[in-house]
Amino acid sequence: MSESIRFEIGDEVRVVRNIRNDGTVFGKEKGDLLIDAGAVGVVRSIGYFLQDQVIYQVYFPTLDRQIGVRNKEVIDASLPWQPNPFYRTEQVVLTKHLAHQGEVFAHKGQQAEVIEFDRDLTTGKVKVQVLVDKLWVWLDLSAIRKDEAAKAYQPGMQ
Repeated sequence: MSESIRFEIGDEVRVVRNIRNDGTVFGKEKGDLLIDAGAVGVVRSIGYFLQDQVIYQVYFPTLDRQIGVRNKEVIDASLPWQPNPFYRTEQVVLTKHLAHQGEVFAHKGQQAEVIEFDRDLTTGKVKVQVLVDKLWVWLDLSAIRKDEAAKAYQPGMQ
């Protein structure tokens, strides 16, 4: 089953993650950063990859560059932009107690590890999955903060 087309030609969209060269952009090395997360562009055309994945050709006027992006890589540009400040395996600290059915299982100030991210493509909001006390929990960004005491490796990309 093919994906639904979410945008039309002329719509402004925002990329939700860094876009790197997969080897198809002439004059750039494979892996080079092409578009930063949060950049806004205009849909110029719509097509499919492997007959079921929607690909938008998006023009970014501030960079004078057109790039193909997947359906899951863009949101409506009018949505409030919520950048993701965390990366996988990063140690973070809870900003509130966590409870299930009234029973607290993790406490404010407790350390957790970032496992995964998910962005709601209709609202633009980011949720983060963390590992805390052997439990995987999905949280709003406001429920965690960077752990300034952690001396973990911090890669340059998400």
